[in-house]
Amino acid sequence: METSSIAQEYYKLRDLWSAAEKNKSWKLAVWVAQYADVEIIDKFMQIEQSPVGEANDIFFRFETEYNGNREWFEEHLWNEFLTWFVPHPEKDKDLHRALWENNMISEAFVPDDMLPPNISSLFSELERLKMSITDQSEDFCFCLYFPLSAHSKENIAHWFQQVIETVPDNLRLVTMDLAEERRVELQGKKNGESLYYYLHPKLKMAEAIKNEMYKASDSYNTVDPDARFRKQVIVVMDSTTKKIQNRTDVEVKRLLNITDEIGTVSSKIAGLLVASQAYFAIQNTKKSEEYTDKALEESSKAMQEDDATGYPVWKSCMLLKAALLYGNKKTDAALVIYEELSEKASERQDVYYIMEANRLIAHIYYEKNNVQKAFENVLFSLSAGAYLDIRVRRQSTFLHAAFMALYLGGQIKTPAEVNEIKLQLADWLGDDWEILLAQAGVDSASLKMDQSVWKKQLSKLKN
Repeated sequence: METSSIAQEYYKLRDLWSAAEKNKSWKLAVWVAQYADVEIIDKFMQIEQSPVGEANDIFFRFETEYNGNREWFEEHLWNEFLTWFVPHPEKDKDLHRALWENNMISEAFVPDDMLPPNISSLFSELERLKMSITDQSEDFCFCLYFPLSAHSKENIAHWFQQVIETVPDNLRLVTMDLAEERRVELQGKKNGESLYYYLHPKLKMAEAIKNEMYKASDSYNTVDPDARFRKQVIVVMDSTTKKIQNRTDVEVKRLLNITDEIGTVSSKIAGLLVASQAYFAIQNTKKSEEYTDKALEESSKAMQEDDATGYPVWKSCMLLKAALLYGNKKTDAALVIYEELSEKASERQDVYYIMEANRLIAHIYYEKNNVQKAFENVLFSLSAGAYLDIRVRRQSTFLHAAFMALYLGGQIKTPAEVNEIKLQLADWLGDDWEILLAQAGVDSASLKMDQSVWKKQLSKLKN
């Protein structure tokens, strides 16, 4: 077995960035990442944004997604910048307070919100902020990080190309691109030196994660069936990646034999769910549905017997079943499943699943061109989600339901009624709700459930 660890892969990134930082000529650095490496690179950038970051440069992250309209994009970048200096009730999210309390700035910084909302204003205000940093003894830059947005139809490379030569000497831009689907492949020089710097990390994240999972599974214990079950789950899911001489059938049987040996209801249902996931991964939807149905049957029995493990597993099975039905274009059958899930979640006051089930119901009614029913269900989804903590609302599919309510309301309600929805969203999400929705990248194209929607539902069940 490979000896790679997550820590080792992280240090590889740190060394690559250290080399990039020493090169003073570039204005845009691009992480060229493999699919498996996207998350750890993004986490590396997050760490560098924090006080424990080791780079000399200071990092800032922008969440606004490029939509092809330069004026709109720069206006939203500007508005996002302004929010950094609005007092936040959560200390760790208040940038200005953190800078001030850690004596990093010599005086309180107040952005000039009368400037035009464009990139020139943003760059000039960032330069002014940089000058207020207390310690100017070392040479450093502000690095503006634009995370990967693989699902976006518009290519941010066009914007980079437009602004690259206007980036001040003490500012730099950073982004990420997928090695398998390159989009940011720019060339250009200024004063004979390249404006672009490409980082090509060679990581072994799959092996590193697998090693961590084996550690968590107590790899030295070959007798305990629970330990063997955890290891076999890894083996099963690993088998799904092999296209030649695929062993998923064999490894699933071994997993289910171990669950029989353990003999508990929860282990049996968990084994069936893993089997369903494995067959879905190798595109055998017939077997995936078969194991999902078995897991549903077992979890339903557990619910009837008031077994505490019944409902949590049952609702996961229901999401999986509905997603499989939808993927096989059995929309009406999927709708029935989501409605039953909503009913049971309501009985148990499970507000998150009430929200999610009704959001998905609304999507299906929208596809059926029943805008009124879609609107009713999305309002039900929002009403349920309103009981969640505001931090959850601001980081979940509640945002998709919010956009959907506005979009559908605009079609069937009066402007006054739509305005009532906007006021309610301000109450539920905060006064910056419009910026929040823009940053989440939700738009009218996301109202129809393409393949990615139900695949996301399936991916949630892997955790």
